[in-house]
Amino acid sequence: MQDYTYFIFALVVIVIAFVLLKKVVSCLLKSIIMIVLIAVLAYIYYMYFMQ
Repeated sequence: MQDYTYFIFALVVIVIAFVLLKKVVSCLLKSIIMIVLIAVLAYIYYMYFMQ
């Protein structure tokens, strides 16, 4: 019986880790996209107004 409880506990931990990782990765991906967009806009601003 102890093997089943260990298996269920491991399964629950894997599911929780997957959900948390998915949320963290989506947040990081949004942050990276925003940083890239800000860098592109800064480059366009610099090239347009500094000529």
